[in-house]
Amino acid sequence: MIPKNIKLLIIKDDIIFKNSSENYNVPDYCPDNHYMHLCDSAYYRALIVLRHYIKMVSDYYFGIVHKAKNIDLFMFTNSVSSPTGPGSDSMPIPIRFGKLKTFLTDSSQFGFEPLLLNKIDKVYCYLPSMRGENWDNRHINQFYHCEMEMRGKLESMQLVAEGYVKILSEALLLMDNIINKISQNPEKTKIFLKQIVKLKKFPKLTFDRAVSILVKNGKKKLVNFTKNGNDISSAGELELMKILKIKTPVWMVDFDRDRVPFYQKPNPKNPEKVINSDLLFPPIIKNAFGGEVAGAGQRQDNAEEMYKSLKRQEDISPKHYEWYINLRKHPNYKCTSGFGLGIERFITWSLGKNSIKDVILYPRLKNIKTCP
Repeated sequence: MIPKNIKLLIIKDDIIFKNSSENYNVPDYCPDNHYMHLCDSAYYRALIVLRHYIKMVSDYYFGIVHKAKNIDLFMFTNSVSSPTGPGSDSMPIPIRFGKLKTFLTDSSQFGFEPLLLNKIDKVYCYLPSMRGENWDNRHINQFYHCEMEMRGKLESMQLVAEGYVKILSEALLLMDNIINKISQNPEKTKIFLKQIVKLKKFPKLTFDRAVSILVKNGKKKLVNFTKNGNDISSAGELELMKILKIKTPVWMVDFDRDRVPFYQKPNPKNPEKVINSDLLFPPIIKNAFGGEVAGAGQRQDNAEEMYKSLKRQEDISPKHYEWYINLRKHPNYKCTSGFGLGIERFITWSLGKNSIKDVILYPRLKNIKTCP
């Protein structure tokens, strides 16, 4: 799928690393002198090349293959999107801009949707998202997010997302020497990437079946049971894939309505469920990163149902979302779906590492002062 000219560029840059005998271990992170590691670490030199081509392939896939328009978006907003579901572990980052109290942008979705009313079918971006929860191996406070929104239903969006994961895997396989230097287990990395490239369609697993499997196997504590619906912890995602012996990414679909953001469309066949999915990746080696890497959903197309979801979900105020709900009343409005993939999560998974902090050049971590 990758065109010959891009393949040649990747291979040309990758060959430089073939006979290098430098130390490619990840330097221990120290905020005071991290910039010095960026100056001389062979690991970061390899990471720069790897990330460069992930970005190049992303632009090719969305802009050329799918003819989506790349959108330059805002970096602060009054309408945060990700923390609005009670089952979310995300938090917004408040800032003061002059006299305005606002937030750093946590996702590009809300910027995308109005543009699709203007006779544009598909839009995408490759931008940072900022979130305020405490950082750990799965979360950092600024991460790169490749997101897309398009006219159409979730099934069409999932196919686009699957194609994206496959082309990223294909790109990494072309970086044979870099993978050999910086993967925790190069052989396993290549095996898993080849399996993805060969997949015709990613398997699916309903959320309810996932819960049932965890409970049946004595892992009930990994499910958060509430009176308004349930959700599965990240540890639960890993345990689920371990129980099922999953070796490829799998979509977990049909989450509980009151544990996800209000803009996810309820399933007409079961209004207590929504039309959404998370793409879960099994760790390639023991103790490596795994779990959710991408998420997708079909947007609610009914304004009144949105008000109901906000009311049901801990009575969230619609104050900052009236503009978004009003889009459904626009004469050009049509059903849309979207997805976002965490770039650091994908790289961490593919290299068999366990912390996304180690695959970004400039980690931004809550309460950690850095240079620069």
